[in-house]
Amino acid sequence: MTSVSAVDLPDRSLPLSKVALGCGVFSGAYGQIQQSDVLATVRKALSSGVNMVDTSPYYGNSEVRLGEALKDLSDEFPRSSYYICTKLGRYGYRKADFDYSAERVRDSVNESMRRLNTSYLDIVLCHDVEFVDILQVVNETLPALFELKHAGIVRRVGISGYPLETLQEIAQIQHKRGRPLDACLSYCNFNLHCQLLEEYIPKLKAAGVAIVISASPLSMGLLNQDATPEWHPAKDELKLAVAKCSEIVKQSVKAGVSISLAEMAEHYSFSCPGADVHLVGAKTEDQVRHALDAYNQASSLNLATGGSYTDPDIQAVYKQIMALLAPFSRYTWPSPPADA
Repeated sequence: MTSVSAVDLPDRSLPLSKVALGCGVFSGAYGQIQQSDVLATVRKALSSGVNMVDTSPYYGNSEVRLGEALKDLSDEFPRSSYYICTKLGRYGYRKADFDYSAERVRDSVNESMRRLNTSYLDIVLCHDVEFVDILQVVNETLPALFELKHAGIVRRVGISGYPLETLQEIAQIQHKRGRPLDACLSYCNFNLHCQLLEEYIPKLKAAGVAIVISASPLSMGLLNQDATPEWHPAKDELKLAVAKCSEIVKQSVKAGVSISLAEMAEHYSFSCPGADVHLVGAKTEDQVRHALDAYNQASSLNLATGGSYTDPDIQAVYKQIMALLAPFSRYTWPSPPADA
């Protein structure tokens, strides 16, 4: 596993792996999963060189299941051998379910540590910051988190969200105040249909953000080649274009071309210039193995920086897909949604 050598982690000698395990799927929201599968998935990830796991109180019982797995694996993988990233502030779907108060920051961190069976948290992110007034984020929530960092309970402080301009604004405010963010997580902003994150990474880095995390290479299931989830917030025009892409790939497979839309999506997303960590959800050993294989392939393909597939048939399919999705390269859907 290739590590992030460019990211300075002064309090830990352990380099941060380029691929992190997204544990939101442990909640069962993407299909039922047994605790034995959680254990096997985490063991496979850690034994393969992945050393960061990501979760949140918002993800159902994900923290509890992850914590149980890490406890069971403690003889094989001591606490010093991996990073735990969790979040706070979001506890439900609607704005009313958010609590960014300083008091809730402290309680949420303590609750997460209890569920995750740990005495400290490596990274804590304010979850989906666009749902909350920016002034509260920078004047109340982040100061409370930095207090916990000063106390050694939280090692790194950051934010997560969808609108990149919001992430950039908060990062710039923190930089001007002399307390730059340690980490920033962006999802669905670098994939086959959207490349906005590449434009914002230099801006986030200029604002002092040390670790930029790119999440959801399959755009929350949109690029998974199966039917798009009904709840997906993308506009119908994009969903129709993706459906056309899926049909092109299916017809190509029938003609003997060995590629899937999901594989192509991962190959592209994992080659995002400047991203320090790629966050990928997995709930089986096979999914972990597939993600790591895709990352290693992406490292040689470099699709996002002008690279190409060596197989001319796969390259022809790739060019068709990129042409279909090109009109949406700067498109983003509303967040928060109107019904939140």
